[in-house]
Amino acid sequence: MAKSDAKKRAEMMAKEWKKSRSNTRSLNDLVEKGLLHNQELGGWKMPEGESYPDPHAGEIVVFEDFFKRGFGIPVHPFLQGLLLYYEIGICNLHPNSILLVSTFIHLCEAYVGIEPHFDLFRYLFCLRKKGAVGGSKIAGGVYLNLRDGMKNRYLSCSWNTSLTEWYKKRVYIKEEPGSATFCDVGYIPEKRVSWTDHPEFTRQLADLMSLLD
Repeated sequence: MAKSDAKKRAEMMAKEWKKSRSNTRSLNDLVEKGLLHNQELGGWKMPEGESYPDPHAGEIVVFEDFFKRGFGIPVHPFLQGLLLYYEIGICNLHPNSILLVSTFIHLCEAYVGIEPHFDLFRYLFCLRKKGAVGGSKIAGGVYLNLRDGMKNRYLSCSWNTSLTEWYKKRVYIKEEPGSATFCDVGYIPEKRVSWTDHPEFTRQLADLMSLLD
């Protein structure tokens, strides 16, 4: 990378990220609540003295509030698949979107008795880009949202909880060997057709929706 390009990236990263406020106490609190494995087992580490994240190979950047909303290690294959489909990284998602995904996974596995259904998810949800005013375009730059007309056909929950400075509480997580969770801390997502594309409404999809109605 040319020196000028490296300087531009550093300037962009300093603009889009804030120094992490995660500390041993807050992370151990997650451990005590059963939301995060201990450091030895979970392979997590805190950022130390850096203005923006710089993960090593095999590490991903996530946020403390992810764990409070059902996120776990190893990263669920369904979430990994969504990241690839939408062409976004794990750090691009808002914690409320993590709650939507983790709830959907639990709904499919525990209630319907199936693996998380990709087309059912796409039928219910779409991906949107955060407004241009305020905040980072990278950390939480996109969010999942129920499609128009789906609010009364899905679970009635408070999906959009207000969070303050959640993006300042980041942590490095070491992935399991063979796992592949996309995480580019310098990537600003651009809207794709896949974000709003509807799946074909098959008989199977109709039967699954009938279970939710």
